[in-house]
Amino acid sequence: MKDNILEMLKQGVVLGDGGMIIEARWRGYDTPDVIVEHPEVLRQIHKDFFRAGSQALQALTWWTSRTQLDRRHRWGDRLGEITRAAIRLAREASGGEALVGGCLNQTASGSWTGPYIFSPDNAGSRDRACAEWDEHIAAMVEADVDILIPETFGRLDEARLCLSRCKKTDIPTMVLMGGMNRMSDGASPAECARTLVGEGADIVGLVCGHDPVGVWPAVLEMRQAVDVPIACQPAGHRRSGPNTGVLREAMIVSGKEMAEFALKAKAEGIHYIGACCGAGPEHIRAMAQALGCERYPVT
Repeated sequence: MKDNILEMLKQGVVLGDGGMIIEARWRGYDTPDVIVEHPEVLRQIHKDFFRAGSQALQALTWWTSRTQLDRRHRWGDRLGEITRAAIRLAREASGGEALVGGCLNQTASGSWTGPYIFSPDNAGSRDRACAEWDEHIAAMVEADVDILIPETFGRLDEARLCLSRCKKTDIPTMVLMGGMNRMSDGASPAECARTLVGEGADIVGLVCGHDPVGVWPAVLEMRQAVDVPIACQPAGHRRSGPNTGVLREAMIVSGKEMAEFALKAKAEGIHYIGACCGAGPEHIRAMAQALGCERYPVT
Protein backbone atom coordinates (compact mmCIF):
# COMPACT_ATOMS: atom_id res chain seq x y z
CA MET A 1 0.00 0.00 0.00
CA LYS A 2 1.30 3.42 -0.94
CA ASP A 3 2.56 5.61 1.90
CA ASN A 4 0.30 8.45 2.98
CA ILE A 5 1.90 11.87 3.34
CA LEU A 6 0.41 12.36 6.81
CA GLU A 7 1.78 9.03 8.03
CA MET A 8 5.19 9.89 6.59
CA LEU A 9 5.19 13.24 8.38
CA LYS A 10 4.51 11.50 11.69
CA GLN A 11 7.77 9.61 11.17
CA GLY A 12 9.86 12.69 10.45
CA VAL A 13 10.91 15.05 7.67
CA VAL A 14 9.57 14.67 4.12
CA LEU A 15 11.78 16.25 1.48
CA GLY A 16 9.98 17.79 -1.48
CA ASP A 17 11.39 19.06 -4.75
CA GLY A 18 12.34 22.41 -6.25
CA GLY A 19 11.12 24.91 -8.83
CA MET A 20 9.81 22.87 -11.76
CA ILE A 21 8.79 25.74 -14.05
CA ILE A 22 12.08 27.62 -13.72
CA GLU A 23 14.11 24.42 -14.01
CA ALA A 24 12.32 23.61 -17.27
CA ARG A 25 12.99 27.14 -18.56
CA TRP A 26 16.68 26.89 -17.74
CA ARG A 27 16.79 23.72 -19.81
CA GLY A 28 15.14 25.59 -22.69
CA TYR A 29 11.50 24.55 -22.33
CA ASP A 30 8.33 26.45 -21.45
CA THR A 31 5.13 25.43 -19.69
CA PRO A 32 2.74 23.88 -20.64
CA ASP A 33 4.62 23.08 -23.86
CA VAL A 34 7.06 20.76 -22.09
CA ILE A 35 4.20 18.53 -20.86
CA VAL A 36 2.73 18.03 -24.32
CA GLU A 37 5.65 18.32 -26.70
CA HIS A 38 8.68 17.19 -24.66
CA PRO A 39 7.45 14.71 -22.03
CA GLU A 40 10.84 13.03 -21.90
CA VAL A 41 12.38 16.30 -20.68
CA LEU A 42 9.80 16.75 -17.95
CA ARG A 43 10.19 13.14 -16.84
CA GLN A 44 13.96 13.65 -16.61
CA ILE A 45 13.60 16.80 -14.49
CA HIS A 46 11.41 14.91 -12.03
CA LYS A 47 13.86 12.01 -12.09
CA ASP A 48 16.76 14.33 -11.29
CA PHE A 49 14.90 15.64 -8.23
CA PHE A 50 13.99 12.11 -7.19
CA ARG A 51 17.54 10.83 -7.53
CA ALA A 52 18.73 13.78 -5.44
CA GLY A 53 16.45 12.76 -2.58
CA SER A 54 12.93 14.13 -3.13
CA GLN A 55 10.31 11.95 -1.45
CA ALA A 56 7.41 13.92 -2.92
CA LEU A 57 7.25 15.33 -6.45
CA GLN A 58 4.92 18.15 -7.44
CA ALA A 59 3.50 17.47 -10.88
CA LEU A 60 3.71 20.38 -13.30
CA THR A 61 0.01 21.22 -13.01
CA TRP A 62 0.59 24.69 -11.59
CA TRP A 63 -0.54 27.28 -14.10
CA THR A 64 -2.45 24.78 -16.23
CA SER A 65 -6.09 25.54 -15.42
CA ARG A 66 -8.54 25.74 -18.33
CA THR A 67 -8.30 29.54 -18.53
CA GLN A 68 -4.52 29.55 -18.36
CA LEU A 69 -4.19 26.83 -20.98
CA ASP A 70 -6.54 28.78 -23.23
CA ARG A 71 -4.57 31.98 -22.70
CA ARG A 72 -1.35 30.37 -23.86
CA HIS A 73 -2.36 27.92 -26.59
CA ARG A 74 -6.15 27.53 -26.74
CA TRP A 75 -5.59 24.17 -25.05
CA GLY A 76 -8.38 24.48 -22.46
CA ASP A 77 -10.27 21.50 -23.85
CA ARG A 78 -7.14 19.41 -23.28
CA LEU A 79 -7.00 20.14 -19.55
CA GLY A 80 -7.79 16.56 -18.52
CA GLU A 81 -5.26 15.06 -20.90
CA ILE A 82 -2.51 17.53 -19.89
CA THR A 83 -3.17 17.16 -16.15
CA ARG A 84 -3.13 13.37 -16.31
CA ALA A 85 0.05 13.42 -18.40
CA ALA A 86 1.83 15.73 -15.94
CA ILE A 87 0.95 13.47 -13.00
CA ARG A 88 1.86 10.31 -14.90
CA LEU A 89 5.28 11.70 -15.85
CA ALA A 90 6.05 12.57 -12.24
CA ARG A 91 5.04 9.08 -11.11
CA GLU A 92 7.05 7.38 -13.85
CA ALA A 93 10.14 9.37 -12.91
CA SER A 94 10.32 7.71 -9.49
CA GLY A 95 8.99 4.33 -10.54
CA GLY A 96 6.11 4.95 -8.16
CA GLU A 97 8.43 5.36 -5.14
CA ALA A 98 7.73 9.06 -4.52
CA LEU A 99 4.41 10.64 -3.64
CA VAL A 100 2.98 12.85 -6.37
CA GLY A 101 1.21 16.13 -5.66
CA GLY A 102 -1.21 17.96 -7.94
CA CYS A 103 -0.80 21.73 -7.75
CA LEU A 104 -3.64 24.25 -7.96
CA ASN A 105 -3.15 27.97 -8.23
CA GLN A 106 -4.79 31.35 -8.08
CA THR A 107 -7.38 31.97 -10.77
CA ALA A 108 -5.40 34.52 -12.73
CA SER A 109 -6.66 34.81 -16.27
CA GLY A 110 -3.68 36.82 -17.45
CA SER A 111 -0.16 36.60 -16.07
CA TRP A 112 0.43 35.27 -12.56
CA THR A 113 -0.02 38.81 -11.24
CA GLY A 114 -3.57 39.03 -12.61
CA PRO A 115 -6.18 39.96 -13.59
CA TYR A 116 -8.00 37.38 -11.48
CA ILE A 117 -11.20 35.47 -12.05
CA PHE A 118 -11.81 35.44 -8.30
CA SER A 119 -13.23 38.56 -6.71
CA PRO A 120 -14.29 38.31 -3.04
CA ASP A 121 -17.37 40.49 -3.50
CA ASN A 122 -18.64 38.97 -6.73
CA ALA A 123 -20.65 35.74 -6.41
CA GLY A 124 -20.38 35.05 -10.14
CA SER A 125 -16.60 35.23 -10.02
CA ARG A 126 -16.54 32.87 -7.05
CA ASP A 127 -18.67 30.37 -8.95
CA ARG A 128 -16.41 30.60 -11.98
CA ALA A 129 -13.29 30.12 -9.84
CA CYS A 130 -14.85 27.06 -8.18
CA ALA A 131 -15.71 25.60 -11.57
CA GLU A 132 -12.06 26.01 -12.67
CA TRP A 133 -10.73 24.28 -9.57
CA ASP A 134 -13.37 21.54 -9.65
CA GLU A 135 -12.44 20.61 -13.22
CA HIS A 136 -8.75 20.55 -12.38
CA ILE A 137 -9.25 18.55 -9.18
CA ALA A 138 -11.41 15.98 -10.99
CA ALA A 139 -8.60 15.32 -13.47
CA MET A 140 -6.12 14.95 -10.60
CA VAL A 141 -8.38 12.52 -8.77
CA GLU A 142 -8.74 10.50 -11.97
CA ALA A 143 -4.94 10.36 -12.21
CA ASP A 144 -4.76 9.02 -8.62
CA VAL A 145 -2.76 11.93 -7.23
CA ASP A 146 -1.48 11.52 -3.65
CA ILE A 147 -1.68 15.13 -2.41
CA LEU A 148 -3.67 18.17 -3.48
CA ILE A 149 -1.56 21.32 -3.21
CA PRO A 150 -3.23 24.74 -3.56
CA GLU A 151 -0.09 26.87 -3.68
CA THR A 152 1.37 30.37 -3.91
CA PHE A 153 -1.92 32.02 -2.97
CA GLY A 154 -1.57 35.72 -2.22
CA ARG A 155 -5.02 36.06 -0.62
CA LEU A 156 -6.39 34.06 2.28
CA ASP A 157 -9.99 34.32 1.08
CA GLU A 158 -9.14 32.78 -2.29
CA ALA A 159 -7.06 30.04 -0.66
CA ARG A 160 -10.01 29.22 1.62
CA LEU A 161 -12.32 28.86 -1.35
CA CYS A 162 -9.89 26.56 -3.17
CA LEU A 163 -9.45 24.49 -0.01
CA SER A 164 -13.23 24.04 0.22
CA ARG A 165 -13.17 22.43 -3.24
CA CYS A 166 -10.27 20.14 -2.32
CA LYS A 167 -12.09 18.99 0.81
CA LYS A 168 -14.80 17.46 -1.36
CA THR A 169 -12.28 14.66 -1.92
CA ASP A 170 -10.58 12.41 0.64
CA ILE A 171 -7.09 13.30 -0.62
CA PRO A 172 -4.73 14.99 1.90
CA THR A 173 -4.50 18.72 1.18
CA MET A 174 -1.46 20.93 1.71
CA VAL A 175 -2.19 24.65 1.35
CA LEU A 176 0.85 26.83 0.66
CA MET A 177 0.46 30.58 0.85
CA GLY A 178 2.88 32.82 -1.01
CA GLY A 179 5.93 33.26 1.22
CA MET A 180 5.14 36.79 2.34
CA ASN A 181 4.99 38.37 5.79
CA ARG A 182 1.46 39.56 5.06
CA MET A 183 -0.97 38.57 2.31
CA SER A 184 -2.45 41.08 -0.13
CA ASP A 185 -5.79 40.95 1.71
CA GLY A 186 -4.05 41.81 4.99
CA ALA A 187 -3.96 38.33 6.54
CA SER A 188 -0.86 37.43 8.57
CA PRO A 189 0.87 34.04 8.25
CA ALA A 190 -0.50 33.03 11.67
CA GLU A 191 -4.03 34.00 10.68
CA CYS A 192 -3.68 32.04 7.44
CA ALA A 193 -2.49 28.97 9.31
CA ARG A 194 -5.23 29.05 11.95
CA THR A 195 -8.01 29.72 9.45
CA LEU A 196 -6.94 27.08 6.94
CA VAL A 197 -6.44 24.42 9.61
CA GLY A 198 -9.82 25.29 11.06
CA GLU A 199 -11.36 24.67 7.64
CA GLY A 200 -9.72 21.31 7.09
CA ALA A 201 -6.21 21.79 5.69
CA ASP A 202 -4.01 18.82 6.64
CA ILE A 203 -0.74 20.69 6.11
CA VAL A 204 -0.17 24.45 5.84
CA GLY A 205 2.87 26.47 4.95
CA LEU A 206 4.64 28.91 2.68
CA VAL A 207 6.18 28.68 -0.75
CA CYS A 208 8.36 31.02 -2.82
CA GLY A 209 8.05 34.75 -2.07
CA HIS A 210 11.39 34.90 -0.27
CA ASP A 211 14.70 33.10 -0.08
CA PRO A 212 15.46 30.94 3.02
CA VAL A 213 16.42 33.97 5.09
CA GLY A 214 13.44 36.11 4.10
CA VAL A 215 10.81 33.40 4.61
CA TRP A 216 11.97 32.42 8.09
CA PRO A 217 9.98 34.85 10.32
CA ALA A 218 6.71 34.04 8.54
CA VAL A 219 7.11 30.27 8.66
CA LEU A 220 7.97 30.40 12.37
CA GLU A 221 4.80 32.43 12.91
CA MET A 222 2.83 29.64 11.25
CA ARG A 223 4.63 26.96 13.25
CA GLN A 224 3.72 28.66 16.51
CA ALA A 225 0.08 29.19 15.50
CA VAL A 226 -1.05 25.59 14.80
CA ASP A 227 -0.28 21.98 15.65
CA VAL A 228 -0.57 20.40 12.18
CA PRO A 229 2.49 19.74 9.97
CA ILE A 230 4.08 22.87 8.52
CA ALA A 231 5.63 23.04 5.06
CA CYS A 232 8.19 25.52 3.80
CA GLN A 233 9.54 25.78 0.27
CA PRO A 234 11.58 28.99 -0.10
CA ALA A 235 12.78 30.40 -3.38
CA GLY A 236 16.22 29.33 -4.51
CA HIS A 237 17.15 32.84 -5.58
CA ARG A 238 17.28 36.24 -3.90
CA ARG A 239 13.98 38.11 -3.82
CA SER A 240 15.34 41.46 -2.67
CA GLY A 241 18.08 43.72 -4.00
CA PRO A 242 18.98 44.86 -7.54
CA ASN A 243 17.88 42.89 -10.60
CA THR A 244 15.68 40.47 -8.67
CA GLY A 245 13.14 40.55 -11.48
CA VAL A 246 15.56 38.55 -13.64
CA LEU A 247 16.91 35.18 -12.54
CA ARG A 248 20.64 35.43 -12.98
CA GLU A 249 23.33 33.10 -11.67
CA ALA A 250 24.55 35.73 -9.23
CA MET A 251 21.13 35.75 -7.55
CA ILE A 252 21.01 31.99 -6.90
CA VAL A 253 21.15 30.79 -3.30
CA SER A 254 24.00 28.37 -2.63
CA GLY A 255 23.49 24.71 -1.90
CA LYS A 256 25.18 25.28 1.46
CA GLU A 257 22.55 27.84 2.45
CA MET A 258 19.73 25.54 1.39
CA ALA A 259 21.27 22.70 3.42
CA GLU A 260 21.55 24.93 6.48
CA PHE A 261 17.93 25.98 6.02
CA ALA A 262 16.82 22.34 5.92
CA LEU A 263 18.58 21.56 9.19
CA LYS A 264 17.23 24.71 10.84
CA ALA A 265 13.70 23.95 9.65
CA LYS A 266 13.87 20.39 10.96
CA ALA A 267 15.07 21.64 14.34
CA GLU A 268 12.09 24.00 14.55
CA GLY A 269 9.55 21.27 13.79
CA ILE A 270 8.95 22.10 10.13
CA HIS A 271 8.70 18.66 8.60
CA TYR A 272 7.76 19.17 4.95
CA ILE A 273 10.83 20.86 3.49
CA GLY A 274 11.45 21.74 -0.13
CA ALA A 275 12.18 24.68 -2.39
CA CYS A 276 10.75 26.67 -5.28
CA CYS A 277 11.76 29.02 -8.11
CA GLY A 278 15.50 28.97 -8.76
CA ALA A 279 16.11 25.76 -6.80
CA GLY A 280 17.19 22.83 -8.93
CA PRO A 281 18.11 19.22 -8.23
CA GLU A 282 21.52 20.33 -6.96
CA HIS A 283 19.83 22.31 -4.17
CA ILE A 284 17.63 19.37 -3.22
CA ARG A 285 20.69 17.12 -3.19
CA ALA A 286 22.42 19.51 -0.77
CA MET A 287 19.35 19.48 1.47
CA ALA A 288 19.12 15.67 1.24
CA GLN A 289 22.78 15.32 2.20
CA ALA A 290 22.21 17.52 5.25
CA LEU A 291 19.09 15.58 6.24
CA GLY A 292 20.64 12.19 5.53
CA CYS A 293 18.19 11.16 2.81
CA GLU A 294 20.24 11.48 -0.39
CA ARG A 295 18.89 8.69 -2.56
CA TYR A 296 21.68 8.13 -5.09
CA PRO A 297 24.92 9.58 -3.70
CA VAL A 298 27.29 10.90 -6.31
CA THR A 299 30.87 9.87 -5.57
